[in-house]
Amino acid sequence: MACQPSLCYVFEGDGVCEEFERGSSFQDCGFLTPQGFSDQWAFTASGSHQDQRCPASRVIGEPAVTQMCKSQYFDVNEIVAHDAWSPCTAHLNSYQDPPVWLKVAFERPGVAASVIIYLAYDGRWNGENCRKLVTIELCDTTGKQHLLGSYELSCQRNPLVVNVTHNLSVPFYQTSAVQLNFSSSQVAVLAVALRTSCHFSAFALTGCARRQCSTESCDPLNVEHASILCSPAIDSRHCFVSCDHGYTLTVVQGQALPSHQMEVQLSCVHGVWDRVVSCQLIDCGPPPHSHVYFASFSCPWGTTFRKTCTFSCNSPAILQGESDTLICLEDGLWSNPEAYCKVECMAPPSIANATLLVPHCHGGGHDVGTICRYRCNPGYYVTDTVNQKPRKKFLRLECLEGGTWQEGSCSPVTCPSPPTMFEGMYTCTNKFHFDTICTLQCPDTNEWSSIRCAKDGRWTEDFTMCKKIEGSCQPPADDNLVEYICEEGYEIGAACYPACIVALSDPVLLANGSSSETLEHWVVPSKVQSVVCTGMLKWYPNPSQIHCIQSCEPFGGDGWCDTINNRAYCQYDGGDCCPSTLSSRKVIQFGVDCDQDECTCRDPAAEENTGTAKDKQPIEK
Repeated sequence: MACQPSLCYVFEGDGVCEEFERGSSFQDCGFLTPQGFSDQWAFTASGSHQDQRCPASRVIGEPAVTQMCKSQYFDVNEIVAHDAWSPCTAHLNSYQDPPVWLKVAFERPGVAASVIIYLAYDGRWNGENCRKLVTIELCDTTGKQHLLGSYELSCQRNPLVVNVTHNLSVPFYQTSAVQLNFSSSQVAVLAVALRTSCHFSAFALTGCARRQCSTESCDPLNVEHASILCSPAIDSRHCFVSCDHGYTLTVVQGQALPSHQMEVQLSCVHGVWDRVVSCQLIDCGPPPHSHVYFASFSCPWGTTFRKTCTFSCNSPAILQGESDTLICLEDGLWSNPEAYCKVECMAPPSIANATLLVPHCHGGGHDVGTICRYRCNPGYYVTDTVNQKPRKKFLRLECLEGGTWQEGSCSPVTCPSPPTMFEGMYTCTNKFHFDTICTLQCPDTNEWSSIRCAKDGRWTEDFTMCKKIEGSCQPPADDNLVEYICEEGYEIGAACYPACIVALSDPVLLANGSSSETLEHWVVPSKVQSVVCTGMLKWYPNPSQIHCIQSCEPFGGDGWCDTINNRAYCQYDGGDCCPSTLSSRKVIQFGVDCDQDECTCRDPAAEENTGTAKDKQPIEK
């Protein structure tokens, strides 16, 4: 008996609001407003931290139903790309925690029933038990503030719905704005809504009046681009509003509706329609990049219902198919394309010191994923493997999705430097690369000898010291706070070992004219292990260029900014002195606080120094 595969259907995100999804699926059913209540979104907004990358205006209006709240992780760069507000400049002030607040105002003041806060980040970190708090204040139409209380933020309870309890012994007030005061800068807000009751009259509850029972009727409905059917025809209480073909319902006030709904029933409650709706022309918006990859779109007639856009393929992609036209459909989506852009690679590049092996790689028109293989010439190996064992002789290049070939090259094998005692006595035709010839130039030309770098990375033979050179080096002078230990003597080939007189210092090689006092923080000097007496009867490296600088403390990357380590020689303390390279985004000084240069963010690669990094990249000496 043949097995039949199981079929599963995922209701979440299918665009259809099932009965069991109401109240739980924002994506399919929109934002739920309980019967008898009205929700309105923030109309204006301001915040404690304003920046072009994260303006407070992002919380205005209804949030996108696809946005999700995140815990355990906070990335300022992701927030910038997110439709949410956060105090994204707070991390630049690393020495104190400024107050963080967000104030939103609403177009129609009303007696608040609830305040609803939609979060993008709740500010919680790995292993942290303490949750961040928000303190909520209601602002009435007279400017007076009313404290609601403090509440925990959690993605598990998003949105945060705070119900408002009114004091019945005092007159009711109408809320026009809400201020949110946060206990942490590591939070992000998507939207804020004010919920009011449709059956609540602030005027009636602040005074007494004698009235006769009467039926309150609603004003006649007037919705452009729609047909309206009411029952009964006279003194109607319920009306159906159906948008004309090509238009979609938009809720201006009241309970939200699923996207692209064309019809809705309105009810008259206490003289007010439970929703205010309008019919807007369907707008598909610009076609997304994913609709046709490697294409550019042109929509000169707009992007509304039945309008068309055309697309053209970006070089080197080629159009495959006949029609390059898209149509905006009734569901707000663009029609499926009847053509696509195929990316092909041109002929593979010519690689220096290598031979193309695969015959079909000659010429152009290669599909993405095509592999072309090269063999490196003798003495050459695939770059990045030259100094490895085993070295690779065959280079593989792949045609990438962008229509370009993967980069690669063949580099010559390199032989090791001749022993230090021959420094300054030889010349080479091509450094120490394959096939180079190095000639030892002795005082007696009859003793000159040459060696060649073979394809296996070894010299054909070893240099032999010139026989007619006699004498030894003078003892190295103890300059620049450096002393030398010369247990091997001062003969040619003997080594002396430098040691710094000052404790916790390293002997390093500096350029002529430089000293430990003038050394810039972005320079990385080489640490000197020994100096050798050469056949020129000189010490190499030159002891006059060896200075002592302070050693690095073994605490890089521990979360504390050690000023001693805040330099390129110590890898800028493992990123501890820049907010952007710390997971907490807050610099903590080790020891007393300071405002000197060595306490600032110096790392040229850090986000704070992007503009100056080009001139201060670490330089090895």
